[in-house]
Amino acid sequence: MAMNRDAVVAAVGDVLMPTWSADRDKFDRIDRWARWDHDPPHRPKNATAEYKELAARAQAPWGALIVSSVVQTLYVDGYRRPKAPEDNRAWLIWQANGWDARQIHVHRAALTYGIAYAYALPGKTLSGEPMPKLRGVSPREMVAVYDDPADDDFPQMAMLVRKARNGYRLRVFDERFVHDLFLEHEVGKPKYVGTEVHDVGVCPVVRYANRFDLEGRAVGEIEPFIPILGRIDQTVFDRLVVQRFASWIVRTIAGMDVKKSADENEMSVREVLSLLRVNDFLLSPDKDTKFGSLPATPLDGFIKAEERDLTDLAAVSQTPAFELLGGIANLSAEALDALKSSQDAKSDEVKHQFGESHELLLRLAAHIAGDTETAEDYEAQVIWKDTSIRSLAHAADAFGKLCQSLGVPPEVLWPKIPVFTQQDVDEAKRLAAESDATDALLRELVDGASSFPAEVA
Repeated sequence: MAMNRDAVVAAVGDVLMPTWSADRDKFDRIDRWARWDHDPPHRPKNATAEYKELAARAQAPWGALIVSSVVQTLYVDGYRRPKAPEDNRAWLIWQANGWDARQIHVHRAALTYGIAYAYALPGKTLSGEPMPKLRGVSPREMVAVYDDPADDDFPQMAMLVRKARNGYRLRVFDERFVHDLFLEHEVGKPKYVGTEVHDVGVCPVVRYANRFDLEGRAVGEIEPFIPILGRIDQTVFDRLVVQRFASWIVRTIAGMDVKKSADENEMSVREVLSLLRVNDFLLSPDKDTKFGSLPATPLDGFIKAEERDLTDLAAVSQTPAFELLGGIANLSAEALDALKSSQDAKSDEVKHQFGESHELLLRLAAHIAGDTETAEDYEAQVIWKDTSIRSLAHAADAFGKLCQSLGVPPEVLWPKIPVFTQQDVDEAKRLAAESDATDALLRELVDGASSFPAEVA
Protein backbone atom coordinates (compact mmCIF):
# COMPACT_ATOMS: atom_id res chain seq x y z
CA MET A 1 0.00 0.00 0.00
CA ALA A 2 1.08 3.58 -0.68
CA MET A 3 1.90 5.54 2.50
CA ASN A 4 1.93 9.21 3.29
CA ARG A 5 4.69 10.98 5.16
CA ASP A 6 3.32 10.40 8.67
CA ALA A 7 2.57 6.73 7.98
CA VAL A 8 6.14 6.16 6.75
CA VAL A 9 7.67 7.77 9.84
CA ALA A 10 5.42 5.68 12.07
CA ALA A 11 6.20 2.46 10.16
CA VAL A 12 9.94 3.06 10.50
CA GLY A 13 9.76 3.65 14.23
CA ASP A 14 7.21 0.98 15.10
CA VAL A 15 7.90 -1.87 12.66
CA LEU A 16 10.76 -1.58 10.19
CA MET A 17 13.63 -0.36 12.39
CA PRO A 18 12.85 -2.71 15.33
CA THR A 19 12.62 -5.67 12.94
CA TRP A 20 15.89 -4.75 11.24
CA SER A 21 17.65 -4.28 14.60
CA ALA A 22 16.39 -7.65 15.86
CA ASP A 23 17.62 -9.47 12.76
CA ARG A 24 20.94 -7.63 12.58
CA ASP A 25 22.61 -9.45 15.50
CA LYS A 26 21.77 -12.83 13.97
CA PHE A 27 23.00 -11.83 10.54
CA ASP A 28 26.17 -10.26 11.94
CA ARG A 29 27.00 -13.50 13.76
CA ILE A 30 26.41 -15.51 10.58
CA ASP A 31 28.59 -13.05 8.67
CA ARG A 32 31.49 -13.60 11.08
CA TRP A 33 31.29 -17.38 10.66
CA ALA A 34 30.95 -17.07 6.89
CA ARG A 35 34.17 -15.08 6.73
CA TRP A 36 37.23 -15.43 9.00
CA ASP A 37 36.45 -13.30 12.04
CA HIS A 38 34.19 -15.68 13.95
CA ASP A 39 34.18 -16.68 17.61
CA PRO A 40 37.61 -17.98 18.71
CA PRO A 41 37.99 -21.43 20.29
CA HIS A 42 37.94 -21.79 24.07
CA ARG A 43 41.27 -20.91 25.72
CA PRO A 44 42.68 -21.06 29.25
CA LYS A 45 41.20 -18.39 31.50
CA ASN A 46 44.51 -16.55 31.84
CA ALA A 47 45.70 -17.17 28.29
CA THR A 48 49.04 -15.72 27.32
CA ALA A 49 49.70 -13.87 24.09
CA GLU A 50 51.10 -17.11 22.66
CA TYR A 51 47.86 -18.98 23.38
CA LYS A 52 45.84 -16.17 21.79
CA GLU A 53 47.99 -16.30 18.68
CA LEU A 54 47.48 -20.06 18.42
CA ALA A 55 43.71 -19.56 18.80
CA ALA A 56 43.75 -17.07 15.93
CA ARG A 57 45.68 -19.51 13.75
CA ALA A 58 43.16 -22.26 14.51
CA GLN A 59 40.28 -20.37 12.90
CA ALA A 60 39.48 -21.34 9.32
CA PRO A 61 36.63 -20.15 7.03
CA TRP A 62 35.06 -23.56 6.44
CA GLY A 63 31.65 -21.88 6.28
CA ALA A 64 32.72 -19.87 3.25
CA LEU A 65 33.68 -23.10 1.48
CA ILE A 66 30.22 -24.62 2.11
CA VAL A 67 28.58 -21.58 0.53
CA SER A 68 31.04 -21.23 -2.36
CA SER A 69 30.72 -24.90 -3.34
CA VAL A 70 27.04 -24.25 -4.13
CA VAL A 71 27.35 -20.69 -5.45
CA GLN A 72 29.83 -21.89 -8.07
CA THR A 73 27.15 -24.19 -9.53
CA LEU A 74 24.60 -21.37 -9.96
CA TYR A 75 24.91 -19.28 -13.10
CA VAL A 76 21.87 -18.08 -15.04
CA ASP A 77 22.77 -18.11 -18.72
CA GLY A 78 19.52 -17.22 -20.45
CA TYR A 79 15.79 -16.50 -20.13
CA ARG A 80 13.30 -17.89 -22.63
CA ARG A 81 10.31 -20.06 -23.23
CA PRO A 82 10.98 -23.82 -23.33
CA LYS A 83 10.82 -24.09 -27.14
CA ALA A 84 11.86 -20.56 -28.06
CA PRO A 85 15.12 -20.25 -30.05
CA GLU A 86 15.97 -16.81 -28.66
CA ASP A 87 16.05 -15.21 -25.21
CA ASN A 88 13.07 -13.27 -23.94
CA ARG A 89 13.17 -9.48 -24.34
CA ALA A 90 13.63 -9.12 -20.56
CA TRP A 91 17.07 -10.68 -20.97
CA LEU A 92 18.28 -7.35 -22.37
CA ILE A 93 17.36 -5.73 -19.04
CA TRP A 94 19.35 -8.43 -17.23
CA GLN A 95 22.39 -7.79 -19.42
CA ALA A 96 22.11 -4.00 -19.23
CA ASN A 97 22.19 -4.17 -15.42
CA GLY A 98 25.26 -6.42 -15.32
CA TRP A 99 23.43 -9.32 -13.72
CA ASP A 100 25.80 -11.89 -15.15
CA ALA A 101 27.94 -10.79 -12.19
CA ARG A 102 25.32 -9.36 -9.81
CA GLN A 103 23.45 -12.67 -9.68
CA ILE A 104 26.49 -14.21 -7.96
CA HIS A 105 26.32 -11.63 -5.17
CA VAL A 106 22.63 -12.32 -4.61
CA HIS A 107 23.12 -16.10 -4.63
CA ARG A 108 25.99 -15.86 -2.15
CA ALA A 109 24.03 -13.63 0.24
CA ALA A 110 20.91 -15.82 0.10
CA LEU A 111 22.90 -19.00 0.73
CA THR A 112 24.92 -17.37 3.51
CA TYR A 113 22.10 -15.74 5.48
CA GLY A 114 19.12 -17.71 4.22
CA ILE A 115 17.59 -14.69 2.49
CA ALA A 116 18.54 -11.84 0.17
CA TYR A 117 16.66 -9.21 -1.79
CA ALA A 118 16.63 -7.47 -5.15
CA TYR A 119 14.68 -4.41 -6.19
CA ALA A 120 13.64 -2.98 -9.53
CA LEU A 121 13.03 0.73 -10.17
CA PRO A 122 12.67 2.93 -13.24
CA GLY A 123 16.06 4.04 -14.53
CA LYS A 124 18.04 5.12 -17.58
CA THR A 125 21.05 4.00 -19.58
CA LEU A 126 24.11 6.22 -19.98
CA SER A 127 22.61 7.56 -23.19
CA GLY A 128 19.39 8.53 -21.41
CA GLU A 129 17.24 5.69 -22.74
CA PRO A 130 14.68 4.25 -20.27
CA MET A 131 15.95 1.06 -18.64
CA PRO A 132 14.76 -0.52 -15.36
CA LYS A 133 17.38 -0.54 -12.63
CA LEU A 134 17.97 -3.91 -10.90
CA ARG A 135 20.05 -4.19 -7.73
CA GLY A 136 20.68 -6.90 -5.15
CA VAL A 137 20.70 -6.17 -1.42
CA SER A 138 22.07 -8.07 1.59
CA PRO A 139 19.59 -8.85 4.41
CA ARG A 140 22.00 -7.00 6.71
CA GLU A 141 20.91 -3.85 4.89
CA MET A 142 17.25 -4.55 4.08
CA VAL A 143 14.11 -5.71 5.86
CA ALA A 144 10.77 -6.52 4.20
CA VAL A 145 7.36 -6.92 5.80
CA TYR A 146 4.81 -9.31 4.26
CA ASP A 147 1.13 -9.81 4.93
CA ASP A 148 1.64 -13.57 4.40
CA PRO A 149 5.39 -14.29 4.57
CA ALA A 150 5.03 -17.75 3.03
CA ASP A 151 2.70 -16.94 0.15
CA ASP A 152 3.10 -13.31 -0.97
CA ASP A 153 5.34 -12.53 -3.93
CA PHE A 154 5.83 -8.90 -2.97
CA PRO A 155 6.06 -7.32 0.49
CA GLN A 156 3.77 -4.63 1.83
CA MET A 157 6.80 -2.43 2.40
CA ALA A 158 10.57 -2.74 2.60
CA MET A 159 13.37 -0.63 4.03
CA LEU A 160 16.96 -0.27 2.81
CA VAL A 161 19.39 0.78 5.57
CA ARG A 162 22.75 2.37 4.81
CA LYS A 163 25.08 3.52 7.56
CA ALA A 164 26.24 7.12 7.36
CA ARG A 165 28.91 8.94 9.32
CA ASN A 166 26.46 10.34 11.83
CA GLY A 167 23.49 7.98 11.59
CA TYR A 168 21.47 5.92 9.09
CA ARG A 169 20.15 6.75 5.64
CA LEU A 170 16.84 4.95 5.09
CA ARG A 171 14.89 4.21 1.90
CA VAL A 172 11.37 2.88 2.41
CA PHE A 173 9.68 1.20 -0.58
CA ASP A 174 5.92 0.90 -1.00
CA GLU A 175 3.73 0.25 -4.03
CA ARG A 176 4.06 3.81 -5.38
CA PHE A 177 6.91 5.68 -3.67
CA VAL A 178 10.45 5.42 -2.41
CA HIS A 179 10.67 7.51 0.77
CA ASP A 180 14.05 8.87 1.93
CA LEU A 181 14.63 9.39 5.64
CA PHE A 182 17.52 9.98 8.01
CA LEU A 183 17.87 8.56 11.51
CA GLU A 184 20.58 9.65 13.96
CA HIS A 185 20.11 6.74 16.37
CA GLU A 186 18.47 3.34 16.07
CA VAL A 187 15.86 4.37 18.61
CA GLY A 188 14.17 7.66 17.84
CA LYS A 189 12.06 9.51 15.31
CA PRO A 190 13.50 9.63 11.80
CA LYS A 191 13.70 12.82 9.79
CA TYR A 192 11.75 12.73 6.54
CA VAL A 193 13.93 13.87 3.62
CA GLY A 194 11.98 13.38 0.40
CA THR A 195 9.97 11.15 -1.94
CA GLU A 196 10.64 9.51 -5.29
CA VAL A 197 7.67 8.29 -7.36
CA HIS A 198 8.01 4.95 -9.12
CA ASP A 199 4.32 3.99 -9.67
CA VAL A 200 5.13 0.29 -10.15
CA GLY A 201 1.91 -0.79 -8.43
CA VAL A 202 3.61 -3.19 -6.01
CA CYS A 203 6.45 -2.83 -3.56
CA PRO A 204 9.25 -3.49 -6.11
CA VAL A 205 11.29 -5.86 -3.93
CA VAL A 206 11.84 -9.57 -4.68
CA ARG A 207 12.94 -12.07 -2.05
CA TYR A 208 15.50 -14.85 -2.60
CA ALA A 209 15.03 -17.49 0.10
CA ASN A 210 17.02 -20.65 0.80
CA ARG A 211 15.30 -23.70 2.32
CA PHE A 212 12.02 -21.80 2.38
CA ASP A 213 9.10 -23.49 4.16
CA LEU A 214 5.34 -23.05 4.45
CA GLU A 215 5.72 -20.88 7.55
CA GLY A 216 7.81 -18.29 5.73
CA ARG A 217 11.09 -19.34 7.33
CA ALA A 218 14.41 -19.45 5.49
CA VAL A 219 17.70 -20.98 6.63
CA GLY A 220 21.15 -20.36 5.20
CA GLU A 221 24.12 -22.68 4.78
CA ILE A 222 26.01 -21.31 7.80
CA GLU A 223 23.75 -21.00 10.85
CA PRO A 224 22.80 -24.71 11.26
CA PHE A 225 26.46 -25.74 11.17
CA ILE A 226 28.00 -23.20 13.53
CA PRO A 227 28.39 -25.83 16.34
CA ILE A 228 30.36 -28.13 14.02
CA LEU A 229 32.42 -25.24 12.68
CA GLY A 230 33.30 -24.29 16.24
CA ARG A 231 34.16 -27.90 17.03
CA ILE A 232 36.63 -28.02 14.14
CA ASP A 233 38.37 -24.84 15.30
CA GLN A 234 38.56 -26.19 18.85
CA THR A 235 40.15 -29.44 17.70
CA VAL A 236 42.71 -27.56 15.62
CA PHE A 237 43.49 -25.23 18.52
CA ASP A 238 44.05 -28.15 20.89
CA ARG A 239 46.37 -29.75 18.37
CA LEU A 240 48.34 -26.54 17.93
CA VAL A 241 48.76 -26.21 21.71
CA VAL A 242 50.05 -29.77 22.00
CA GLN A 243 52.22 -29.31 18.93
CA ARG A 244 53.71 -26.15 20.43
CA PHE A 245 54.22 -27.26 24.02
CA ALA A 246 54.23 -31.08 24.25
CA SER A 247 55.15 -32.65 20.93
CA TRP A 248 58.80 -33.50 21.72
CA ILE A 249 60.62 -35.86 24.06
CA VAL A 250 61.72 -34.36 27.39
CA ARG A 251 65.06 -35.75 28.76
CA THR A 252 65.24 -36.34 32.53
CA ILE A 253 68.12 -36.84 34.97
CA ALA A 254 67.61 -37.88 38.60
CA GLY A 255 70.26 -38.10 41.35
CA MET A 256 72.77 -35.65 39.90
CA ASP A 257 73.74 -32.32 41.40
CA VAL A 258 73.02 -29.56 38.96
CA LYS A 259 75.25 -27.06 40.78
CA LYS A 260 78.93 -26.49 40.18
CA SER A 261 81.49 -28.39 42.27
CA ALA A 262 84.24 -26.72 44.26
CA ASP A 263 86.35 -26.59 41.14
CA GLU A 264 85.39 -23.32 39.47
CA ASN A 265 86.69 -24.57 36.13
CA GLU A 266 84.19 -27.46 36.07
CA MET A 267 80.89 -26.80 34.27
CA SER A 268 77.54 -27.42 35.91
CA VAL A 269 75.11 -30.02 34.57
CA ARG A 270 72.93 -27.27 33.12
CA GLU A 271 75.87 -25.91 31.17
CA VAL A 272 76.79 -29.39 29.94
CA LEU A 273 73.24 -30.03 28.76
CA SER A 274 73.19 -26.75 26.90
CA LEU A 275 76.21 -27.89 24.87
CA LEU A 276 74.96 -31.46 24.27
CA ARG A 277 75.10 -32.70 20.67
CA VAL A 278 73.32 -35.58 18.96
CA ASN A 279 76.30 -37.98 19.15
CA ASP A 280 77.32 -37.12 22.74
CA PHE A 281 76.86 -39.36 25.81
CA LEU A 282 76.10 -38.36 29.38
CA LEU A 283 78.09 -40.02 32.15
CA SER A 284 77.68 -39.59 35.87
CA PRO A 285 80.18 -40.46 38.64
CA ASP A 286 77.26 -41.17 40.97
CA LYS A 287 75.92 -44.72 40.62
CA ASP A 288 72.48 -43.59 41.81
CA THR A 289 72.02 -41.21 38.88
CA LYS A 290 69.18 -42.24 36.56
CA PHE A 291 68.64 -41.00 33.04
CA GLY A 292 65.22 -41.11 31.42
CA SER A 293 62.74 -39.29 29.20
CA LEU A 294 59.14 -38.18 29.06
CA PRO A 295 57.39 -39.22 25.84
CA ALA A 296 55.97 -36.66 23.40
CA THR A 297 52.19 -36.32 23.20
CA PRO A 298 51.12 -37.94 19.91
CA LEU A 299 49.20 -35.77 17.44
CA ASP A 300 47.45 -38.61 15.60
CA GLY A 301 44.34 -38.43 17.77
CA PHE A 302 43.88 -34.72 17.12
CA ILE A 303 44.35 -35.18 13.37
CA LYS A 304 41.79 -38.00 13.28
CA ALA A 305 39.37 -35.93 15.36
CA GLU A 306 39.63 -33.06 12.89
CA GLU A 307 39.03 -35.43 9.98
CA ARG A 308 35.98 -36.83 11.79
CA ASP A 309 34.58 -33.34 12.35
CA LEU A 310 35.13 -32.43 8.69
CA THR A 311 33.43 -35.66 7.61
CA ASP A 312 30.42 -34.80 9.80
CA LEU A 313 30.33 -31.30 8.30
CA ALA A 314 30.45 -32.73 4.77
CA ALA A 315 27.56 -35.11 5.54
CA VAL A 316 25.15 -32.66 7.18
CA SER A 317 25.89 -29.80 4.73
CA GLN A 318 25.78 -32.02 1.61
CA THR A 319 29.25 -30.84 0.64
CA PRO A 320 31.48 -33.36 -1.18
CA ALA A 321 33.90 -34.77 1.38
CA PHE A 322 36.86 -34.47 -0.99
CA GLU A 323 36.37 -30.68 -1.10
CA LEU A 324 36.90 -30.55 2.68
CA LEU A 325 39.41 -33.37 3.15
CA GLY A 326 41.23 -33.52 -0.17
CA GLY A 327 43.18 -36.68 -0.83
CA ILE A 328 41.67 -37.78 -4.15
CA ALA A 329 43.61 -38.54 -7.31
CA ASN A 330 43.08 -40.17 -10.69
CA LEU A 331 39.30 -40.37 -10.39
CA SER A 332 37.16 -40.63 -13.49
CA ALA A 333 34.43 -38.14 -14.34
CA GLU A 334 31.82 -40.77 -13.40
CA ALA A 335 33.41 -41.24 -9.95
CA LEU A 336 33.46 -37.49 -9.34
CA ASP A 337 29.81 -37.26 -10.39
CA ALA A 338 28.94 -39.95 -7.83
CA LEU A 339 30.84 -38.13 -5.08
CA LYS A 340 28.99 -34.91 -5.91
CA SER A 341 25.51 -36.45 -6.23
CA SER A 342 24.32 -35.15 -2.85
CA GLN A 343 25.50 -31.62 -3.60
CA ASP A 344 23.95 -31.80 -7.07
CA ALA A 345 20.58 -32.58 -5.49
CA LYS A 346 21.02 -29.63 -3.13
CA SER A 347 22.01 -27.37 -6.02
CA ASP A 348 18.94 -28.42 -8.02
CA GLU A 349 16.69 -27.48 -5.10
CA VAL A 350 18.35 -24.06 -4.86
CA LYS A 351 17.95 -23.52 -8.61
CA HIS A 352 14.20 -24.08 -8.34
CA GLN A 353 13.93 -21.60 -5.45
CA PHE A 354 16.17 -18.88 -6.89
CA GLY A 355 14.94 -19.46 -10.44
CA GLU A 356 11.40 -18.44 -9.48
CA SER A 357 12.75 -15.29 -7.83
CA HIS A 358 14.80 -14.39 -10.92
CA GLU A 359 11.77 -14.88 -13.15
CA LEU A 360 9.62 -12.73 -10.86
CA LEU A 361 12.27 -10.00 -10.93
CA LEU A 362 12.48 -10.07 -14.73
CA ARG A 363 8.70 -9.92 -15.11
CA LEU A 364 8.67 -6.99 -12.70
CA ALA A 365 11.40 -5.28 -14.73
CA ALA A 366 9.44 -5.85 -17.95
CA HIS A 367 6.37 -4.33 -16.29
CA ILE A 368 8.40 -1.25 -15.35
CA ALA A 369 9.66 -1.03 -18.94
CA GLY A 370 6.05 -1.05 -20.20
CA ASP A 371 6.41 -4.46 -21.90
CA THR A 372 3.08 -5.98 -20.86
CA GLU A 373 3.49 -9.11 -22.99
CA THR A 374 6.80 -10.03 -21.39
CA ALA A 375 5.57 -9.06 -17.92
CA GLU A 376 2.72 -11.58 -18.29
CA ASP A 377 4.80 -14.33 -19.91
CA TYR A 378 4.66 -17.02 -17.25
CA GLU A 379 6.12 -19.70 -19.52
CA ALA A 380 9.54 -18.09 -19.82
CA GLN A 381 12.17 -19.62 -17.55
CA VAL A 382 15.74 -18.83 -16.62
CA ILE A 383 18.30 -21.19 -18.15
CA TRP A 384 20.96 -22.43 -15.74
CA LYS A 385 24.45 -23.09 -17.01
CA ASP A 386 25.58 -26.71 -16.79
CA THR A 387 28.48 -26.73 -14.29
CA SER A 388 28.72 -30.48 -13.75
CA ILE A 389 32.21 -32.01 -13.69
CA ARG A 390 32.83 -33.50 -17.12
CA SER A 391 35.82 -33.43 -19.37
CA LEU A 392 35.30 -32.13 -22.88
CA ALA A 393 36.38 -35.46 -24.36
CA HIS A 394 33.95 -37.36 -22.13
CA ALA A 395 31.08 -35.03 -23.05
CA ALA A 396 31.89 -35.15 -26.77
CA ASP A 397 31.92 -38.96 -26.71
CA ALA A 398 28.61 -39.15 -24.85
CA PHE A 399 26.90 -36.55 -27.05
CA GLY A 400 28.21 -38.21 -30.21
CA LYS A 401 26.60 -41.49 -29.17
CA LEU A 402 23.31 -39.70 -28.42
CA CYS A 403 23.31 -38.19 -31.91
CA GLN A 404 24.26 -41.37 -33.75
CA SER A 405 22.41 -44.00 -31.72
CA LEU A 406 19.26 -42.12 -30.70
CA GLY A 407 19.08 -39.51 -33.42
CA VAL A 408 19.15 -36.55 -31.01
CA PRO A 409 19.67 -33.34 -33.02
CA PRO A 410 23.10 -31.82 -32.26
CA GLU A 411 21.55 -28.40 -31.63
CA VAL A 412 19.78 -29.81 -28.55
CA LEU A 413 23.10 -30.84 -27.02
CA TRP A 414 25.10 -27.67 -27.69
CA PRO A 415 23.97 -25.94 -24.44
CA LYS A 416 25.25 -28.92 -22.47
CA ILE A 417 28.81 -28.76 -23.79
CA PRO A 418 30.95 -27.94 -20.69
CA VAL A 419 32.98 -25.10 -22.20
CA PHE A 420 30.09 -23.47 -24.10
CA THR A 421 28.50 -20.26 -22.84
CA GLN A 422 25.08 -19.12 -24.06
CA GLN A 423 26.84 -16.76 -26.46
CA ASP A 424 28.78 -19.73 -27.88
CA VAL A 425 25.53 -21.65 -28.38
CA ASP A 426 23.89 -18.69 -30.14
CA GLU A 427 26.93 -18.29 -32.40
CA ALA A 428 26.90 -22.00 -33.24
CA LYS A 429 23.22 -21.79 -34.18
CA ARG A 430 23.89 -18.75 -36.36
CA LEU A 431 26.77 -20.44 -38.17
CA ALA A 432 24.72 -23.61 -38.62
CA ALA A 433 21.87 -21.60 -40.12
CA GLU A 434 24.27 -19.84 -42.50
CA SER A 435 25.79 -23.20 -43.47
CA ASP A 436 22.36 -24.66 -44.19
CA ALA A 437 21.50 -21.63 -46.33
CA THR A 438 24.78 -21.96 -48.25
CA ASP A 439 24.22 -25.70 -48.81
CA ALA A 440 20.71 -25.02 -50.07
CA LEU A 441 22.01 -22.37 -52.49
CA LEU A 442 24.71 -24.72 -53.82
CA ARG A 443 22.17 -27.50 -54.34
CA GLU A 444 19.88 -25.09 -56.19
CA LEU A 445 22.75 -23.98 -58.42
CA VAL A 446 23.81 -27.55 -59.15
CA ASP A 447 20.26 -28.65 -59.91
CA GLY A 448 19.77 -25.63 -62.16
CA ALA A 449 23.00 -26.30 -64.06
CA SER A 450 22.04 -29.94 -64.69
CA SER A 451 18.78 -28.87 -66.35
CA PHE A 452 20.56 -26.87 -69.10
CA PRO A 453 20.74 -28.65 -72.54
CA ALA A 454 24.14 -29.94 -73.52
CA GLU A 455 26.10 -27.65 -75.85
CA VAL A 456 26.14 -28.90 -79.43
CA ALA A 457 29.57 -29.08 -80.87
